Amino acid sequence: MNAKIVKDIDSGIFTETTISDLPGPKQKPLLGNFTQISPESFHTNLEQWAEEYGPAYQMKLLNKQYLVISDPKIGLEIIKQRPKLFNRTERLEWLFEDLGFHGVFSSNGDKWKRQRRLIMPAFSYSTLANFVPHLKSLSINLQTAIDQKIATGEAFDVHRLLQHFTIDITTSLVFGYQTNMLSGNTDTSLRDNIDRLFHALNKRGKYPFPWWRYIRTPEARRVDKAREEIYQLAVSMIAKAKRELADNKALEEEPETILQAMIVASDSDDNKLTDDELFANILTLLLAGEDTTSNMLAWTLYYLSQSPTLQQQVIDEVSRVCNGDIETLDLAALEQFELIEAVLREGLRLKGTAPLISAEPTEDTVLSNGIKLPKGTAIFILTRPGGLDEKVVECPQQFNPERWIAKPEKPVCPHLQSSHIPFGAGARHCPGERLAMMEGKAVIARLCWYYAISQPEQAPEVGEEFAFTMRPTNLQLTLTPR
Repeated sequence: MNAKIVKDIDSGIFTETTISDLPGPKQKPLLGNFTQISPESFHTNLEQWAEEYGPAYQMKLLNKQYLVISDPKIGLEIIKQRPKLFNRTERLEWLFEDLGFHGVFSSNGDKWKRQRRLIMPAFSYSTLANFVPHLKSLSINLQTAIDQKIATGEAFDVHRLLQHFTIDITTSLVFGYQTNMLSGNTDTSLRDNIDRLFHALNKRGKYPFPWWRYIRTPEARRVDKAREEIYQLAVSMIAKAKRELADNKALEEEPETILQAMIVASDSDDNKLTDDELFANILTLLLAGEDTTSNMLAWTLYYLSQSPTLQQQVIDEVSRVCNGDIETLDLAALEQFELIEAVLREGLRLKGTAPLISAEPTEDTVLSNGIKLPKGTAIFILTRPGGLDEKVVECPQQFNPERWIAKPEKPVCPHLQSSHIPFGAGARHCPGERLAMMEGKAVIARLCWYYAISQPEQAPEVGEEFAFTMRPTNLQLTLTPR
């Protein structure tokens, strides 16, 4: 190859190279590394190869070549240059478009800019502040559901209850629809449909072309049916929100739901979100709000179950902030939960619910580590390895929330913060981070206050499953009333 010397952003010296010159796992003719990848362990497959082949390596799925980056500095360099120099991959766009929720998450260019501008007011401080009483009410519903199962001696799945909680929260906040999953609603169709779409995203993500458009398998038809049922629900909710806004002009100043806020932000024909765009973003919020938040909470409880001392520290913080009574919880209290936020962020460092970020350059470019990227190169950025780097994080495998709490004698390491990007960074930073942390703080505070959290004796080893997000498997927890 024709090599030349370039310098990276920290003045390190690299040799300019192409992706084909990089190391990577051995490929089979035609298939590449396709048969070596399991959809359920996709993230760990890529992480294991990063340990073997280094912070930048190549792989191929069928005829599609990928660059995989685990160096947090290079990953952040790419993420922060979105959307000007890097976009979501074209493959991700048609994956989401096929499933009916090609909204702000998967869009690129002007379409992304327009939708982002119209959606951001829905996540404003005032909108979320108005929702805190409802968040508290649904947190109490979660506690009630747990108490009922404890009283009957029934074995129950805490993670499943957390999924019910987050789906109740998300549907209520997004469009004012009461699913009442925690209250015993036996109609699980919405939850099942969301789960089916998540698994479809995961399985289809391996393929460089949308074969299911042409080969209509029974599973493909079930996925279409799930999408259609959610679509019909969303259409009815859009019509309902428009009627509410027409009947009550005060809602234009203080929207009660994210859907109302999105409609209000569409203040002219030029800016207006179409019903299809509203549906796409509603579905995106349902998927992201339900699955990522329930996974974050489940992983956090898993780590808390291993430390009664840490649970007591959480109780002490709640008692101090809420003057000894958690039922006085309000937005001001949530914002003062420094330790609980540290617990959540430490859980995300070790078990991030979004272990992969995809990107592709919008033009030919060269990364600061010297890798030449032709326009459209498919990239996977691994988000977990940076937070496990022992050069940055002391005892990286240890769950230690204290590392996130700044003290006069020991500020939070800025390299740790830049290596830990569970909600992305730059212009495409996840708008739902504040809401996710509000939900997380409310639930962790309540569960630690009312229950001792532990693992049963001889509990199976907890595993990881990739289903577009990363969720725990075999997670067994025991909640004992205090």
